[in-house]
Amino acid sequence: MESIGLVDAVVAGDKETFAQAFTAAMATKVSDALEIKKVEVASNLLNAVEVEHEPTEVETEVSGTSTEVNAEA
Repeated sequence: MESIGLVDAVVAGDKETFAQAFTAAMATKVSDALEIKKVEVASNLLNAVEVEHEPTEVETEVSGTSTEVNAEA
């Protein structure tokens, strides 16, 4: 376990071993978090639904007259 190595290095006053254990612990945590994020992104890509935007017609009334305007959503 890396956390035990960290504590042992601190108690022993071994700065080099502490630095190596700390680097290893952080690398493991970052790697684990990255793997979780990869799975999350892959799941979202597989579940993504492509939405197609089509122009819609909007009717507005100005001063008693009716006008059609093309608007894109």
